[in-house]
Parts: sequence; structure tokens; C-alpha cells
Amino acid sequence: MLTRAEGAHFCAGADVVANFRGRDADYGRRRLAKSFATLQFVERLPIPTLVVVRGLTLGGGCELMQLHDIVYAGESAGIGQVEAQIGTTTLLGGAQRLVARIGLARAKEMLFSAQPYPARTLRDWGMLNEVLPDDEVEAAARARALQLANGPTQAYRLSKALANAAAQHGIAAADAMTLEAVPAIYDSADMGTAVAAFAEKGARAFREQMIFSGR
Repeated sequence: MLTRAEGAHFCAGADVVANFRGRDADYGRRRLAKSFATLQFVERLPIPTLVVVRGLTLGGGCELMQLHDIVYAGESAGIGQVEAQIGTTTLLGGAQRLVARIGLARAKEMLFSAQPYPARTLRDWGMLNEVLPDDEVEAAARARALQLANGPTQAYRLSKALANAAAQHGIAAADAMTLEAVPAIYDSADMGTAVAAFAEKGARAFREQMIFSGR
């Protein structure tokens, strides 16, 4: 899945007046419960997800970006969790996901500064996968998405689940998931076909013509 936006900017976050002016805790509780169900659904999709961002990627836009497995950013991107500017914290899971992506100290720095950061800085911090010129970044992300779409679907599904389990619950949880879920991959058509091609053609040659079925 590839997520992108039209225009020069990805997402500058919520409409502050419409979403927050005159609202109370009951309203916030209802909105957050509904939003988190959607966010977690996207984050747990059993396929690789990519996002390409340019320009302003702030507040909820930064949180939406973080739900994806792989992030491509244009050089113009200014990315930040800016919620403290209006006296609130992140509302859609941004703070906790920052910790998982860039570590505790840098996550706090971003949250407290409430300012956008350059894409190259955040790439160096481990938040982004690729930073490219604005006029090249979407094509590169599409090419990567197509490559993944034609890859070993079952392997990606399990790899993503294991990585998420380790990030959220620790290595022991991922080990337990490995013992329970991974043995089924031995029965997959993709693994069987790839191993047979490896045995027949060798470690380098088999990859050149390998086609995965996703089964």
C-alpha cells in the first residue's frame, strides 16, 4: 500500500478551530476512541505499507506518516509533532511511536520543541528511510511499492508481525510468536518454489527469474 497526497504538502494536521474550539473531554474521548480503531487497523495491515511526504508534515500528518512501514520524503519536507503549540499533546499516538522510531531522548526533543525538522535530520535519526529531491521521490516510492507488491507476501506478513511484536512487547513476545506462527511458512508455495529454484540454479542465479505467487 502506498499513501501519498496531492499538492506541495502532505498534511499540516487538524483544523484547529473546528476540532478543538469549545470541545470538552467527553468529545475528545469519543473522537480518540474512533480514531485509534482506524489507526491501529492501518498499522496492523498484513502487507508492507509505504508513504511519500513532501512539504509540511505536521501534527496528525506526522502521526499518519508514522503508521507506515517505510517512509520516503522529499527534500522540502518539514516534519514535526507540533501539538504543544496549542497546549496539547499528540492525540493519535505520535509520542509513543516517536520513541519506537528515534529513541526516547530525541522523541522528547521533538515533542517539546513543537517545531518541524528537516527531512535529512530525521533520516539520520532513523525516522525516515529515504530522502530524495521532490520531483523524484514519488516515482522512487512507487517503484519500491511495486517491488514489494510482487514479493513473497506470506514472508512479509510474518516479518512485519514479528517486528511489530518486538517493538511493542519485546523480544520474548516476538520469540513466542515465531514458535506459534512461523512454522506455517514451510507449507507456503512461495517458500517451496524459491528453495527449489535456489537448489537448482544457485544462490545468485535463482533470484533473477524468481516470481512469487503470494501463496
